[in-house]
Amino acid sequence: MSDIEKKGSLDGSAADQLETVQTKEGIHTFVPPTSQEEAAVIRKLDRRLLPLVFVLYSLSVLDRSNLGNARLAGMEDDIDLSGNRYSLLGTIFYIAYIVSQWTCMGWKQFAPHRWCAFCVFFWGFVATIQATATSWGGLMACRFFLGVAEAMFGPGVPLYLSFFYPREKVGFRHGVFLSGAAMANAYGGALAYGISQIKNQVAPWQLLFIIEGLPTCLFAIPCWFFIPDSISKAKFLTAREKDVALHMTAKNQRVDVDKQEGVRVKEMLDGIKDPKSWIPALCYFGCNVSFASLPLFIPTIISEMGTFSRITSQGLSAPPYVFCFLTIITLCWLSDKFQMRGPFCALAATVAGVGFIINATTTTTAPRYFSIFLSVEIFASVALLLAWVANIHATESKRAGGYTVLATVGQCGPLLGTNVFPEGEGPLYRKGMWISAAMCLMVAALSVVLSCWLIYENKKMDREGVPEVEEFEETSVGRESGRQERHRYVW
Repeated sequence: MSDIEKKGSLDGSAADQLETVQTKEGIHTFVPPTSQEEAAVIRKLDRRLLPLVFVLYSLSVLDRSNLGNARLAGMEDDIDLSGNRYSLLGTIFYIAYIVSQWTCMGWKQFAPHRWCAFCVFFWGFVATIQATATSWGGLMACRFFLGVAEAMFGPGVPLYLSFFYPREKVGFRHGVFLSGAAMANAYGGALAYGISQIKNQVAPWQLLFIIEGLPTCLFAIPCWFFIPDSISKAKFLTAREKDVALHMTAKNQRVDVDKQEGVRVKEMLDGIKDPKSWIPALCYFGCNVSFASLPLFIPTIISEMGTFSRITSQGLSAPPYVFCFLTIITLCWLSDKFQMRGPFCALAATVAGVGFIINATTTTTAPRYFSIFLSVEIFASVALLLAWVANIHATESKRAGGYTVLATVGQCGPLLGTNVFPEGEGPLYRKGMWISAAMCLMVAALSVVLSCWLIYENKKMDREGVPEVEEFEETSVGRESGRQERHRYVW
């Protein structure tokens, strides 16, 4: 663990506020940063991390959800998708995705820049070679390995971001990351519409897989060179900026400064066993039942309203996701500002539930299309849940355990979600709409329950005199000696 030393010029007030920080090498002085310094460091981290993870997750969701667009672009003319074969293509992806969720801990176990570059190239390669499939069996194999590759990447990014940001600021960053999915579904429909117009010897659905898969492979290169492994190893930060970043990030949670790589198995198991890990996981399950089916079936649902052609439906699937993108950013920013996760998670889920109910109870085109704008808002709840798990668990390895529970239980949702809109239920898909509405309302109810639980725990800590804020020295080596480990929850 590197020494934290006095750096930079001091103004009168800062000089009087020197803190002692205990490290393995001894006790050193540290000048608490000003708010301007903290803001400058956050901006530096944002500029390096957020654009890259946003684009990568956007490509990830594009490569997994373009199956619906490929279907409308003529895939079923070349590959037999009769019966439930199309639904099984979505199901096999999520089976592989679920059984591979434990790989998200690779972000903690290995150097993140290497892990990320490998994952990105792996899924980009598999996404591209889908274009070479000549049978349903071949496409099923591609979808399985795509699920494995994407499980290695996406579920671990929220854990990775929690290594760099204070817990009160991580919600917005998770929102930016996850909003890449909304934008992928938005421009994915527009891109599919454009590709469908291309006249070529290669079928439009094959071009779709190639044009959307190859850029992902290329993005493995910037991942290798630009993804920092940790605050201490971030070359774009000065020594003082690293100390400021560590000081901010270590408040009310622990930063493994002396153990940048490798999972602490006991803490990881504590995260898995903690009951507070399982309520967000059940919420995530409900979100995924509702949301996982939407990218696969929205183009089909719109086309079967009876008003729009199959090609026009591709383009009309984009606007609801643009609205969803704006909602995610707004709610996550407000969640950070007010330091509340549950109420905003419940709000987004309730709005989405109303959207599904409208679609389930009407038959005309206008209200059904409008309801899709509301239904996709369930994805905002996902962004808030990712931040909530980071706020519940104080250590990096415990967060790894919490995220493993979240992702493993939550990703079982798509197994149901990808099968609630069977072809025989069209064009209204009543059963799927009601199931999705019920799941959204379940998410809202569980969010309220968890919030009340955490409020109770915070009040209990008030009575017991647990410090409101635990500083850096309380969250690093001091934890190894059994000192204060409890921290206040963000509810």
